[in-house]
Amino acid sequence: MKIGIDDMAFTAPALALPIKDLAEARNIEYDKLRFGLGLKSMAVCDADEDVITLASTALIHLLQQNENLNPRDIGRIYVGTESSIDGSKPIASYVHEIANQYFNSNNQGENSLRNCDVIDMTFACIGAVDAMHNSLDYLACNPTKTAIVIAADIANYDLGSPGEYTQGAGATAILLKANPRLISFHSSWGVAMKSEHDFFKPVRLEVLNGEVKEMHDEKPIYDGHLSNETYKQRIEEAWENYATDSSISEYDYLVFHLPYAYHGRRVISSLFEKDLKTSGLLEQIYQESEIDINTPNTSKQFAKSDYYKQWVKKHVSGGEVYSSDIGNLYTASIFLSLMSTLKNNPVSHGQSVLFFAYGSGSKAKVFSGTIEPGISQVIARWNLDRFFDESRSISFSTYIDLRSKKVSKPIAPKKLVVQLSSGVTATNRYERGYSIRA
Repeated sequence: MKIGIDDMAFTAPALALPIKDLAEARNIEYDKLRFGLGLKSMAVCDADEDVITLASTALIHLLQQNENLNPRDIGRIYVGTESSIDGSKPIASYVHEIANQYFNSNNQGENSLRNCDVIDMTFACIGAVDAMHNSLDYLACNPTKTAIVIAADIANYDLGSPGEYTQGAGATAILLKANPRLISFHSSWGVAMKSEHDFFKPVRLEVLNGEVKEMHDEKPIYDGHLSNETYKQRIEEAWENYATDSSISEYDYLVFHLPYAYHGRRVISSLFEKDLKTSGLLEQIYQESEIDINTPNTSKQFAKSDYYKQWVKKHVSGGEVYSSDIGNLYTASIFLSLMSTLKNNPVSHGQSVLFFAYGSGSKAKVFSGTIEPGISQVIARWNLDRFFDESRSISFSTYIDLRSKKVSKPIAPKKLVVQLSSGVTATNRYERGYSIRA
């Protein structure tokens, strides 16, 4: 029995800051960001947007694309995120309520999701892949059910920090079923895990008026160099755990978690080089690329060779396109990369996709799937290019005002999901409510 992705949907904030404007304001060389990292713009949340509005909007888009989906067949809605707003009540519970509103408004039965399981799963950027992995096992035991995984995050860093230009925000919703139309997954998964402190969001302590206060800050503490190294180490270990007789060259497309658009092509070059050496092709490629095997920097030369660039163009670059326009999405990044791969390549039934997922802290998973016959009908409804074309550019000063909470009224037109209460009330009671716009 085949199990995998039947459909996907994506949403991001309606606002975007051009990377060129950020580079000029921060006195950073624009070409380094545009052509070195692949960055064009980054998504920025409006005054009335948060992780719940993003997650809920992605889910509604997915439901609208699948009008015949019976809500009573949805066995679970799992959310992968590292942007949770509560230490107890999960984002999935808010999303569940929005989904109920949607089905109720369509006369599909009041509280038709009463028997649907929901939960948040967190492990940095790999949390949504964990949620999907878990849900695939659920469907193997319950093949008449469907499962939905939502990856939703807001990637904000301290203003002026080295990570600022990689920021982004957005959400993907993934419909999982038996006999899927899009991609069926293979049963083998490679896993690698080691506790690291490359990126984390701890409860911080500070002294106010002589008292120690606990404070949570959504902006991370991170070591960029260490994070790059742990990403590379974990995926190499996960690949070794996954690939008994496999070769990277066997796969038609490679999909990555992308902290920035060109990250995948950078971390995979040495692993691909080892793969070619094992197959006996590397020496010939060195000769054709005029790489001196006796020099100590052959790997750097290989990564700059025309052979590698052409390989990246064919197997990797299609998945980078939307990341360039949105920025880092944390858990949603690898799924947007998949959508970008399927929309920007001549994909066809029977082709294979190899996934490299990573979460700081740190864990990697390597898995693969086969493209199914229904793919063309599914992706025809995604309308992703229109979504990116209609995003509203904002100035750097407006971006600073939004990040500083100085903007009280939304800038962009009316959203699909609206906040009824944001968590701040006159009585200091913590309330948070959301609704589908009438």
